Amino acid sequence: MSESQLKKQVALFAKLVWDRKLTDGTGGNMSIRNKDKIYITPTSTIKHFLTENDIITVDKNGNKIEGEKEPSSERRMHIKIYEKASDVNAIIHAHPRYATSFAVTFQKLPVYALPESALVLDPITYIEYQMPGTQEFADAFAKGLEEGSRVFVLQNHGVTVAGKDIEEAYMKLETLEFLAEVSVISKLYSGINEIPTEKIKAFIEFFNKRGD
Repeated sequence: MSESQLKKQVALFAKLVWDRKLTDGTGGNMSIRNKDKIYITPTSTIKHFLTENDIITVDKNGNKIEGEKEPSSERRMHIKIYEKASDVNAIIHAHPRYATSFAVTFQKLPVYALPESALVLDPITYIEYQMPGTQEFADAFAKGLEEGSRVFVLQNHGVTVAGKDIEEAYMKLETLEFLAEVSVISKLYSGINEIPTEKIKAFIEFFNKRGD
């Protein structure tokens, strides 16, 4: 894709995240990596109104190359994830209601409650509170990334998801929020029944072999 097309994608998915109520106010930030460049949302903006022209270009160190506004204050997090995970080319950080309630209470999500959530989200890393936007916050992602995590619940903050492209990152965000919502509702009844590990492993093996 061209630079223009990738910037349009950042703006489109930022708008989608906001319109789907997966983030709040000016909260959240999104980016796409293109070789040594990162196209990232600007700081302090309502994502619904973003266009291609609002997307900021930074280098792999976070220095602004192009754009009228300032890049997201959480660009250090994006840089760290791209640095540690060569398979990742898109990142979404957001504050979805139900998933953020798990961040605030710092409870673990029942990732094996649904086959799809196990397939898409596992493993989830839970990061203790760090001041947003700081290098300490960014560095806190390193261990989880090295262990294969691409989904992060951030204590008293929100969530971050990463994918090979922006569609995959968004799918993870939607799946995470759906799991969180179903979990909250289930607790109002009799509780949560998770699928046994061996059955999850069998499902993932079956899924990965589809089409063989």
